[in-house]
Amino acid sequence: MQISQELFDHLFLIMMFTAMGGLLWQPPLWILLTFFTPKKLLNTYFKEPHFSQGELIFMSRFPWSLFRTSIFGWILFLPFLDKKRNIRNCYEVMPTWYRIGLILLTISTMLIMFIFFGIMFFLLTSHITK
Repeated sequence: MQISQELFDHLFLIMMFTAMGGLLWQPPLWILLTFFTPKKLLNTYFKEPHFSQGELIFMSRFPWSLFRTSIFGWILFLPFLDKKRNIRNCYEVMPTWYRIGLILLTISTMLIMFIFFGIMFFLLTSHITK
């Protein structure tokens, strides 16, 4: 597909602003959700048999605890991913503010990745005309 240089420039700027917005928005939210993970959630689901002994050791300290937060977020948003851990009902012990934060983090991650990689793929497969 052929696109003009002007359209290419606009799409490239949208792609870059999306990436920069994601870099400014997501890490602080992710870190806050990790540090303020409710103790009731950790005491109920962050133990064996839901996590292996090695995962418990690694994911109990920062920065690896970020993976634990992302696991809870993905299972909350996409419960069919919960074949191994059996924590599908973890939302029952989460406070509403934590659940909303995880959903915002997960949806924004998916949206930013879709926009960024979608535009990148489109620009890489397009031919620029003058």
